[in-house]
Amino acid sequence: MAVAGGVATAGFLSRSPSGLRLTVEGGGTAEAFRLPNLVEGQPDVDLAHLRGRPVVVNFWASWCIPCRKEMPAFEAVYERVGGRVAFLGVNHQDSRQLGLQFAAATGVRYPSGYDPDGNVAASFGLVGLPTTIFISPAGKILERRIGPFTEHDLQATIDRLFPA
Repeated sequence: MAVAGGVATAGFLSRSPSGLRLTVEGGGTAEAFRLPNLVEGQPDVDLAHLRGRPVVVNFWASWCIPCRKEMPAFEAVYERVGGRVAFLGVNHQDSRQLGLQFAAATGVRYPSGYDPDGNVAASFGLVGLPTTIFISPAGKILERRIGPFTEHDLQATIDRLFPA
């Protein structure tokens, strides 16, 4: 058993080519959040506005080495499935300028919220970076993954959780 967000759930630890990761079954409803967009002047990043669509939320930071490895995979999968699955990034405990540089360097174009104090991560029980949360159209947390994804693994997880 693993504990995620205060709820005991089944989980498993595995190693992939991109590193060690912990996958935890979901549970509970995703707490809605609204953050300023990492890109100033762009609309806020608002999870509540995505209710009714499947959502992938990825917590990242410019100082996170595994995040740097996985971000191009997220952008590639987003480009393929962005019409049926919403993607949100959360720039966690970082400077806005470094976050912007990081997003540009990794090619990420989906919206990312700016969370310099880590409040959203705390509300989700975040324990490490990168962390990805898969949320159903009804707002239920289906799965959490702590650790990096490869493009193939991310696509397979989305196809399993959100079949076309």
